[in-house]
Amino acid sequence: MYSTREILFFNKIPFCLTVLMPIFLVTGPFLPDLAISICSVLFLINSYKNKLINYYKNIFFIVFFFFYICLNISALLSSNIIFSLETSLPYIRYGIFSLSTWYLLNNDEGKLLKYFFYSFLCVFSFLIIDGIYQAFNKYNLFNYPLLNNRVSSFFGDELILGSFLSRNYPFFIGLFLFLLNPCKISKKIIYLTYTILVFIPVLVFLSGERSSLFYTIIAMICISLFSPRYVKFFFLISTFLLSIISFTNYGNFANRIFGETKIQLTIDTQEGKRLNIFSKVHEDHYKSAIKIFKDNVITGAGPRSFRIKCSEDKYIISNQSCVTHPHNTYVQLLSETGIIGFLYIFIIFLILCFYFFKMIYEKYLLNHEINLFKVCLLTSFVITLWPVIPSGNFFSNWLNIIYYLPVGFFIWIYKKEQKTKI
Repeated sequence: MYSTREILFFNKIPFCLTVLMPIFLVTGPFLPDLAISICSVLFLINSYKNKLINYYKNIFFIVFFFFYICLNISALLSSNIIFSLETSLPYIRYGIFSLSTWYLLNNDEGKLLKYFFYSFLCVFSFLIIDGIYQAFNKYNLFNYPLLNNRVSSFFGDELILGSFLSRNYPFFIGLFLFLLNPCKISKKIIYLTYTILVFIPVLVFLSGERSSLFYTIIAMICISLFSPRYVKFFFLISTFLLSIISFTNYGNFANRIFGETKIQLTIDTQEGKRLNIFSKVHEDHYKSAIKIFKDNVITGAGPRSFRIKCSEDKYIISNQSCVTHPHNTYVQLLSETGIIGFLYIFIIFLILCFYFFKMIYEKYLLNHEINLFKVCLLTSFVITLWPVIPSGNFFSNWLNIIYYLPVGFFIWIYKKEQKTKI
């Protein structure tokens, strides 16, 4: 039996911090990182005091822990040991936070799911209102200007609005569908959610983030394969609105998506025009990263080391090739963690894809009922690890929190399904 103090530290504080995570993420990396660190430390203490060893014996944490070991081996073998260890050693907090979320769901699933959904609902509502206001008035409600015809809302000069929306979009849909059947939310909330589902893809488009728009389209396609007709209907409305914006506003917001992309994909050479890998700048990043990989094939140059190594003369491709990260998850993993880290994550991606196709087979050929919440969570992971597209820094604190936010929910729903099958 937990004491009053233990309930406060092991349940109430982690519960509040987890529920507020969507709001924290809008403020930047500091608050969400602090929150997951506190949750992780409190769960470790709780594990020790109350012998919660079974939480660490599940396959998800075991896979994560081996990847964590790989990261630290790579850091220890790098030429910038301290710098890489600053990233690899604290990386454990993401896995512990996932276990903390799973623990909270086991203790009060209904409350956490509902409040977490409301937290996302509030954040998405404010972002949509503020983002559309900024698109029409050139300034948002807090007087942040529109930058290069790209809506950023409360993120200001950090052009990550599309990334935040697209990566959390399938997670939000999953929470909604889970609470909708049986209905645990009011009709007003349901109608508000439908409106948000329509406008999130529109706002992603207005953000000008092409990778994020791709993630959103992939999410809509994946979820449509399993979702009821009314969800597909709202996806169609979003597609219709995107088409209208594309054809009526080409010289403005749409130019970033279509016009600039067309220009960046080609380059003039002595032999004539040739295609770039996304753009000349992206291609230079990748070439520099591959050079680093060739000198550090097995374990890479060390986590977060690209920003240091790329400035060395032998790895410089152009005056734009050296940046903080090479803008592709798998290219970054090759250069910083070598073939070991790359294969580890790529195999996980392949397993996720196999699991996804297995669900398609079960639904359409075996007529099995598929858990929509699990589909949406799985979609979150697939777009997170999607290989052939520019992406953010794999070791970014802010992005990793978004990556691992659905993991505890997935473990919980997976374990719950396993129990019902027994």
